[in-house]
Amino acid sequence: MDYMSVVRGFPAAGADPCAQCLRGYWQRCGSASNNCTVLRRLGVQCEFFGMLSSLQMFRMLADDMRARGIVVENCPTCEQAPPFASVVLAKSPRTRNVISCRSAAFPHVSIEDFRRLDLSRYGWMHMPSMSFETTLAMVEDVAAFNAASHADKITVSLELSKDLHEMWPLVDYCDYVIFSKRLAREQGWPTPEIACSRIDERLRSRWGFNLKRPTVVFRWGDLGAGVLDESGAITLAPAFKPRKMVDSLGAGDTFTAAFIYAVYVRERSVPVAVEFANRLASHKCTKRGFDHVADILVAPVL
Repeated sequence: MDYMSVVRGFPAAGADPCAQCLRGYWQRCGSASNNCTVLRRLGVQCEFFGMLSSLQMFRMLADDMRARGIVVENCPTCEQAPPFASVVLAKSPRTRNVISCRSAAFPHVSIEDFRRLDLSRYGWMHMPSMSFETTLAMVEDVAAFNAASHADKITVSLELSKDLHEMWPLVDYCDYVIFSKRLAREQGWPTPEIACSRIDERLRSRWGFNLKRPTVVFRWGDLGAGVLDESGAITLAPAFKPRKMVDSLGAGDTFTAAFIYAVYVRERSVPVAVEFANRLASHKCTKRGFDHVADILVAPVL
C-alpha cells in the first residue's frame, strides 16, 4: 500500500508542509498487484498470488482486487502488516520521492502454498525475483508440469530488478526475462544495448543440455526498451513521449503487463509487443493510477 501526497513543490526545511499539500490518497501498490490491475483493465482474466494481510485495516486491498475481477482466493494470509510506502509527488519541479517501509516479519508465499494451485488452469505465470529458493522451486515445478503435460504449456516470465548474481539460475527456466534499468545501472551497464550484450555473454557462457534461451527485455524508461531475442540479436525500441506528464509511478509495471497482454492474449511478435508496451507505459503517465490505460485500445487497435 502507498500513501500518496501531491504537493506544489517539495517542502523546504522549516516550511509549513500543510501549505504545500494539494491532495492525499491511499493506493494499492506492488508490482504484481499493479500488473494484475493493468491486465484486468485490458480485459484479461488474471490471478494475484501473494501473501495478504488479514488485519482489518488491510482487507481493503483484497476487496479492491476482487471488485476489479482479480482472483485472490488462492492467496495465503498472515496477521502481520504488509509493506507500505510514503510517496511525495511534487508538481514543480516534477519529482517523486519514495520512502519504503518493508517489515522483515511479513512473510512471502511458500512452495507449499504454490503447490496447492492447480497448474492446469494457467497459461502464463509472471514471477518477481523475491525469494530465490522459493521462486526456484516454483519454476522447477512448472518445468516438470510442462514436461509431463500434453496440453498447452505454461509460459514463464521473470522480473529481475536486483541481485543479478543470486537470481541468475532462475533464467534457465524462463521464456521471457524482464530486467530493470536499476539493475543495469547497479551492474555498471550505461545503455540498454550494452546491458543486452552483457546478458547475451552470460547466456552464451552457460553449460548444460536443453537450457532455455529466453527473450530478454530491458525496461529503460524514457529511452524505451532494449530487446535481446533468442538468436542473440539486439534491438532498441524507442519510448513514446507522454502528451502530458502527470504520474509515472507504476509505468514499469504497466509496460510489463502490456507486454504480456500483447504476446499472450493478442499473439503478437516481440517487437510489436515491446512497442505496444512502450506506448501503454507512456499513456499511463498522462493520468494518475491505472484506470485510464485501456483507453488507448479504442484507436488504433493492435
